[in-house]
Amino acid sequence: MDLVALAIAPGLAICLFIFHRDAFNREPKINLLVTFILGALSVFPAALIEGAIIDKNANSIAQMAIRAFLMVALVEEAGKFAALRFYAYPKKSFDEPLDGIVYSVMASMGFATLENIFYVFGPNEQLSGYQIGFFRMFTAVPAHATFGVLMGYYAGKAKFDPANSLSWLLKGLFWAVFFHGAYDFFLFLQSSSEVDPEAAGILLFIGAMASLIIALRLSFKHIKTHRLISQQTYQPEKTLSIRKAYPADIPLIRDLTYKVWPQTYSAILSKEQIDYMLNSMYSKPSLQSQMQKGDQFVLAYNGNEPVGFASFALTGSHTYKLHKIYVLPSQQGKGTGKFIIDQLSNAMKAKGASMLQLNVNRNNPAKSFYEKIGFAVIKEEDIDIGSGYFMNDYVMEKKL
Repeated sequence: MDLVALAIAPGLAICLFIFHRDAFNREPKINLLVTFILGALSVFPAALIEGAIIDKNANSIAQMAIRAFLMVALVEEAGKFAALRFYAYPKKSFDEPLDGIVYSVMASMGFATLENIFYVFGPNEQLSGYQIGFFRMFTAVPAHATFGVLMGYYAGKAKFDPANSLSWLLKGLFWAVFFHGAYDFFLFLQSSSEVDPEAAGILLFIGAMASLIIALRLSFKHIKTHRLISQQTYQPEKTLSIRKAYPADIPLIRDLTYKVWPQTYSAILSKEQIDYMLNSMYSKPSLQSQMQKGDQFVLAYNGNEPVGFASFALTGSHTYKLHKIYVLPSQQGKGTGKFIIDQLSNAMKAKGASMLQLNVNRNNPAKSFYEKIGFAVIKEEDIDIGSGYFMNDYVMEKKL
């Protein structure tokens, strides 16, 4: 019983680790279990194919390379890939890039766990089952996990890039096979007649461990990348931050403006009015003047990416006016605007303010957003901005 636990514990531990990494939009447990089982079942066709094509008497370096990369790595990774591609990949629950890693690791751990059971209970003249299980706990099983991460990272990219999905999927399979083959190649050199036993031992330690370490580092990097996307999608407030903007940030503010305004106002204002307002209100001299007159600007970031900005000023003893707040179209509807307003509201309240006001175009759908977060219309106003153009606004107010 202890030997069974030793054989299955590493794979299950890695499955739990990946499950908890997928914290923002977890997969149905039944899908994960089926993927794990399919990965385990792929051991059998892989063993049959390897048994049929591997010549155990072929032990030159070149033959060992062919065996490692083509007869073992490709066969085994293809089995895991089949479980990922034909069961998990089409599922509706596969709805974010991180899911590629989650499902791929589940398939890989199913394979590694059953393979581990065979190894610890199999015949071995030099090592006991406990020694084999302990050694593989820190080598082969984590290695299979890293191969799964590499494959799954690209499967996640493929799912959301249909035009290039095949190339992404093949790239994932390639890197899994490459690192799997590299790891096995240095192991197989132990039985090559062309390699001195002492040199083979050194190559095993340096080569196999280097392959594993590199694969591990890439795996953690890929998990972090896709997990950040998941967090930005399902809990965006956890990755958002704001900072004060300075005159040196004016080019960035202008760049964000020109990415936001056309989509925000094209259905409300004429192109001529949009161009006029951009030139008069968002030129470099105009923004510099606004800052000099006391308007405070802040920039919003999602991770390291600037995604929006706002400006405000104190207009009364207890009242602030939010002059501008814009976020990139890709961030709209994800809580970014609310995050900015909440952060500013808290800071204003700490300074003794009790009211926050803003203007919104009377035809702008953003009015409903402001109402949802506590603003109410207090009046209408039409502001002459020159050249025959007007801003036809609601004035809205929120108690802090």
